[in-house]
Amino acid sequence: MISTFRLGLIFSFNFILLYGLFGQATTVSFSERLREIRERSSQHENQVASLLAQPSIKPVDYNNISPPLSPPPPAPAPSSVPLVDGDESAVPVNQVPKENMIVEPVESDSVKLVEVTESNSTSNKPNEELDDAYAKLYEPDIPSRLQGYYFGPLLGLVFPQDGAIRSGGNPMKSEDYEADSGFLLGLQAGKDFGSVRVEAEYTYHNFDASSPDFSLSASIHNFFGRLILEKEIGDRFDLRFGLGMGMGIVGMETSSVATEDHSGTGFAYDFLFGTGYRLSDNWSLQADYRYYLTAAHDNYDHVKSHLWLLSASLDL
Repeated sequence: MISTFRLGLIFSFNFILLYGLFGQATTVSFSERLREIRERSSQHENQVASLLAQPSIKPVDYNNISPPLSPPPPAPAPSSVPLVDGDESAVPVNQVPKENMIVEPVESDSVKLVEVTESNSTSNKPNEELDDAYAKLYEPDIPSRLQGYYFGPLLGLVFPQDGAIRSGGNPMKSEDYEADSGFLLGLQAGKDFGSVRVEAEYTYHNFDASSPDFSLSASIHNFFGRLILEKEIGDRFDLRFGLGMGMGIVGMETSSVATEDHSGTGFAYDFLFGTGYRLSDNWSLQADYRYYLTAAHDNYDHVKSHLWLLSASLDL
């Protein structure tokens, strides 16, 4: 469709043409005037056809017009800075290292370069951050505690208390003995839940004892389950508290005139207090004290011992 602007332009052009032909008095003959009308009409048609051939004018969306470009940034200051005339404190540029120079304003339009010292330095924060980064880089790594399964050996000393054996299962016929120190060997396996450990353990106790009437050799096999609570007291150290209980297979042999067997199986338990130290992410050592106790049997009285042992744990 022809736009309103084009229709208005055509109408104005025709009006001006007719007014020029008929609106003025003239002495030109009618035939000449008619010829002139035809020539102008032909020119007018050509101009109208040329106008109609032009593409339509698209409306302008003022909302999508991009803002004018910002002016370019100012040119950087020249690298060389003139010195103040007559200022003896000014230092030539070629005599001061670049890392030790700052630009200091003066009253005139020129500036001077002075050497940076501790008195005129505003902050040493970048240097402090660099020192902290180097310290963290070269400081020893603190092993992290791994939760999961582990196992390891046990080795310790046994200090049994004095006890008694019973002859023929009669409590009234008990004979006391004085116990000597012995040793402990064992193996443990468990799972670490963070601050709680659950273990299964086998230990072997051995010690000797004596009395005026006989000598005694004791060997005890223990199969225990254990619950341990741990509390961190540093980057590598832990405090340990625990309780173990299970079955103790006690074997006691006395030798005098004849060898007698005073063996039995019964309930046994112990109380644990100690500390742990992490050597690395996968290895740790534990030093513990335990108080060990078995139930009384027809062939022997309670077996009581103080245990000092060292154990190692390897995380799986």
